[in-house]
Amino acid sequence: MSLLTDTSLLPGVERLQASAAVLARGLDHRAELASLELGEARDHTAVLSGLFLIGAVAALLTGFAANFFVAAIWWDTPHRLLAIGLAALAQAAVATTAITLCIHRARRWRPLPLTIDQLKKDSQCLRDLLNSPRH
Repeated sequence: MSLLTDTSLLPGVERLQASAAVLARGLDHRAELASLELGEARDHTAVLSGLFLIGAVAALLTGFAANFFVAAIWWDTPHRLLAIGLAALAQAAVATTAITLCIHRARRWRPLPLTIDQLKKDSQCLRDLLNSPRH
């Protein structure tokens, strides 16, 4: 008797074909989800980068203007170095806070959260199916 004519193997082959088809559809759906999330991440990064660049340039120009303003007001007084030093200290505090917040947000950000969550669920489901007793 040949393997091709043995009808007892057909349910196993059909089950394998069905499993392969389900796996292929699942991978296609997961790839589509990852593609959507990558697009969203790209858009988020582009907007955030643009806003950061605009904010950084504006903050730099504002800092220069503020320093010139402080220097002009306090120039003829004995406290001019103290005034400029306090202005620089305030600007350093704002810069440190902004950089700390950026680092904190960057560490908290997780790319593709929905895709990763779905792949974990798929992996657990596959483990359950593979470990289930066969009837």
